[in-house]
Amino acid sequence: MTVLAIFPSAKTVLMQSSIDRTDPSTISGLISGMVLSNEQSRIAISESRNVFSCACADVAAWLSSAAQELHHSLVPPVDMVYYAYSEDLRDVERLLGEPIQQAIASESGIDLVLDSLADIITESEDLSTKVSALRDICVKAGLLANSASERIMDLIQQLDNLKKHCIEKDAPLCDTLNTNSLHITMKLDSIVQEQQLLELKSLGVINLTQAISVARKDFRTLPSAISTQTERVRADILRDIENRRQIVHNSARILNDIVRHLTSGLHSLARHLDIGLDRLNKYELWRWVIMLTCNIAFGFVMLLILLAIFCGCGNAKIHAKRTLQVSSFCICFVSIILWSMVSAVFLISGHAEVFACQILWDSPQYNTLSSLLNRPSPLLTDNMGIFDALFQDLDNVTIEVSVKDVLRECEKNEPAYVVFQLEKILDVNKETSYFEWDELQDDLKRLSASIDVGFLKTISDNFNKLLNRILVISDVNLTKYRMEYNGPVVGKDLPSFVDQLENVAIQVTDLNTAGRLETLATRTQRLHLSNIKPLEHLRTELVFKLTELELQMMPFRRKLNISLSHIHTAQFYIDNQGDVIAQKKLSTFITRLLSHTAGWRTHVLDAAGQHAGRCRPLYDVFAAVRSLVCTRYVSSLHGWWFCGFLLGFIWCAVLTPLCVKLWRTYTKKLRALDTLTLTHLGQEPGTPATAPCDDSGWNTPGPPPPPRNDSW
Repeated sequence: MTVLAIFPSAKTVLMQSSIDRTDPSTISGLISGMVLSNEQSRIAISESRNVFSCACADVAAWLSSAAQELHHSLVPPVDMVYYAYSEDLRDVERLLGEPIQQAIASESGIDLVLDSLADIITESEDLSTKVSALRDICVKAGLLANSASERIMDLIQQLDNLKKHCIEKDAPLCDTLNTNSLHITMKLDSIVQEQQLLELKSLGVINLTQAISVARKDFRTLPSAISTQTERVRADILRDIENRRQIVHNSARILNDIVRHLTSGLHSLARHLDIGLDRLNKYELWRWVIMLTCNIAFGFVMLLILLAIFCGCGNAKIHAKRTLQVSSFCICFVSIILWSMVSAVFLISGHAEVFACQILWDSPQYNTLSSLLNRPSPLLTDNMGIFDALFQDLDNVTIEVSVKDVLRECEKNEPAYVVFQLEKILDVNKETSYFEWDELQDDLKRLSASIDVGFLKTISDNFNKLLNRILVISDVNLTKYRMEYNGPVVGKDLPSFVDQLENVAIQVTDLNTAGRLETLATRTQRLHLSNIKPLEHLRTELVFKLTELELQMMPFRRKLNISLSHIHTAQFYIDNQGDVIAQKKLSTFITRLLSHTAGWRTHVLDAAGQHAGRCRPLYDVFAAVRSLVCTRYVSSLHGWWFCGFLLGFIWCAVLTPLCVKLWRTYTKKLRALDTLTLTHLGQEPGTPATAPCDDSGWNTPGPPPPPRNDSW
C-alpha cells in the first residue's frame, strides 16, 4: 500500500513535466509545416513549366517589340526624309525660284521700274494720240490751205488782168491794188513731214509695250530657269538620299536577323526546357511521395505516442507499455530515416542556396553570376561568354557587355540600345550623321554653284536702244512750229483788201472796171469767209495742240529719263548682287533640306537612347525565374529540413527518453501490482487483483493515502 501510494505521485510529476516540455501541438505544427513545405515545393515544380514557357514567350515578345521600336524609330523616319527631300526638290520653283525672284524684285526695285514704264506706255499712247490728232489737223489745214491758195491765185490773175485793162485815167487807182503779199503764209508740210513725230507716233506704244512684256516675261521665267539649271544636281541629291535610305534599311535588317536568331533559340530552349521539366516532374513526384511518406510515418509515430499516453490514463497499462515500446522502436527507426532525409534535403537545398540563390540574389553586384557568364566563362568552351555563345552563328555580331551591367540597367528600365551597347552592331549616331555624307555635301555644293542669275537681263540691248530712241525722238522742237504758226494765215489782210477793192471800185470812172472790182471784192470776201476763216481756226487749234503737246513732252521725257536710270540701276544691282541674293536664298533652301535629316537624326538618337526597347521586362523575367527557384522551391525545401531538424531534435531529446521512462514506469507498476495481488489472495478470496483501492478499506492509523491518479 505504501508503494502504491508513492508510485502514483511520482508518476504524475514525471508525466506532467514531460508533457510541459513536449507540447503535442508543437510536434503537430512541425509535421504540418513539413507537409506544407513539401506541398509548396510540389506546386512550385508543377508551375515551373508554365513559368518557363511564359518567360520564353515574354522574352521573345520583348525582343520583337524592342526590335520593332528600334526599327520604327529608324526606318520609317528615313523614308519620310526621302519623301520630304523628293517633295522639296520637285517643288524647287516655289521653294527656291520664287523666293529668289521676290528678293531680287524687292531689293532691286525692278517691279516698280516696270510699273513706271507702264505709266510711260500710257503717256506714250496719249502722246501718240495727240500727235495723230496734230497730224490730222495739219493735213486738214493743208487741204484747206491748198484750196485757198488756188482761189487766191485765181484772184490775183483776175486782178492782174483787170489792171491791164484799166483805162489810162484809172490806171493809177488800179495800180494801188498790190497783190505781192496776197498768198498763204502757213507752211504745213514741215510739221506733217517731221520724222521725229512720225517715229514717236508708232515707236512709243507698240514697241515699248512689247519690250516691257518681254522684260516682265524674262523676269517671271526666273523660277523655271532655276529649276532647269538645277535639274541634274537635284536628281543627284535625291539619289544620294535614296542610297543612304537603302543603307539604313540594310543596317536595320541586322536587328531583324538577331531577333529571328534569338527567337529561334528561345523556341529551341523552350522545347528543351519542356523535356527537362517533364523529367524533373517525374523526379519531383518521387521526392514528393518519399517526403509525404516520411510525413505520414512521422504522424503515425506521433499517433502511437498519443495512444500510449491515452492508454496510460486508464487501466490499460499493459497496452500503454506495449505502445510505448513500439513507439520507441519506431522513433529510432523513423529518426534514422528522418535524419537521412533531413541531411539529404539540407545538402540539396543548401547547395542550391549557395550555388544558385545567392548568385541570383547578389543584387546589385552580381559578381559571381558575371564571373560565370562573362567572357571567359568557365561554363563555356573557347573562352566564350554567354553573349558570344548566343551570337556565334551570326556573322559580324558581337556584344561585349557584362551580365551585371545588363541586370542593373534593366532593373532601371533603361533602353536596350544603351544596355546591350548595340552601337557596335548598329551605330545610329554614324548612320544618321548626315554632315559626314560626302556625296550629299558635294552635291549640295554643286547645287550652290549651279545657280546663275546672270542671264536675268531686265533691260536688253534692244530695250535699251528703244528707250534711248524714244528719248531722242521725243526731243522735238515744237516751239519753232508753234512760233511759226502764230503768224497770219495770209500775207495780206483780206478784209482790208476787200475794203480797198470797194473804194477803188467807187473811185474808178470806168463802169465796167468798177463792176469787175465789185465782183472781185465779193469773191475775196467769200474766200475769206469760206477758206481763210476756217484755216485761221485750224491754225489756232494747231497752235493749241502744239502747246499742249509741248507741255506734256517735257514731264514725259523727265519720267523716261528717270525710268531709264532706274532700269540701269536695277540691272547693275542684279548683275552685282543677284548672285549674292540667290546664294542667300539657296542657303535657306539647303537649310530646309538639312533640317529634314537633322530632325530625323534627333528623333533616332532620342528614341534609341531614351525610349525604344526599355528592358525592364527582361529583369522581370529574371526576377520571376529567380523567385520560382529560390523563393518558391528552395525556400520550401529549407522549411522542410528545418521542421524535420526540430522534430528530430525533439524526438531525440524529449520523446525518446520520455517513452523509455514511461515504458520502465509502466513495467515497475505492473510488477508491483502483481506482488500485491499475490499477497492478498488469502485475505479476500474472490477479490480481483486489479480492484482499486478504496478509502473505506484503509485500516492503517493516520491519514489515508491520496487517491489513485492513473491519468497523465
